[in-house]
Amino acid sequence: MSEKGNSPVGVGVLTVLTVLLVLVLAVFSALTYATAQADLSLSRINADTVTAWYAADAQAAALLEEFEAGSEETLEATLPMTERQSLYVRFQREADGTVTVLDWRTVTAEEETDVGSNLPVYGAEDR
Repeated sequence: MSEKGNSPVGVGVLTVLTVLLVLVLAVFSALTYATAQADLSLSRINADTVTAWYAADAQAAALLEEFEAGSEETLEATLPMTERQSLYVRFQREADGTVTVLDWRTVTAEEETDVGSNLPVYGAEDR
């Protein structure tokens, strides 16, 4: 009689484990790819915002130089950066002729919306 060699662990169990391992690795690789795409998109947005800020900052520095050379008492300007952000600057000339920078900051665009009318809140119709 000939004996067939049987493995202690069945071939079916090894196949199932291999399929599960490949499936888990495929899910992790898909998640890694999605995370990398999101990071790339965020990095591009950040780079565009920083570039826009430096361009507006250079414009504000040019305005400051013009203001220092002029004779106006005050200067207030809002320089657009992105759709939602602007650089707000405000300069003042002192009595002795020196220029003081009162404000140099990033401001967001104020959208006038009525939040209460846009949300389907329970009981909002009763008011």
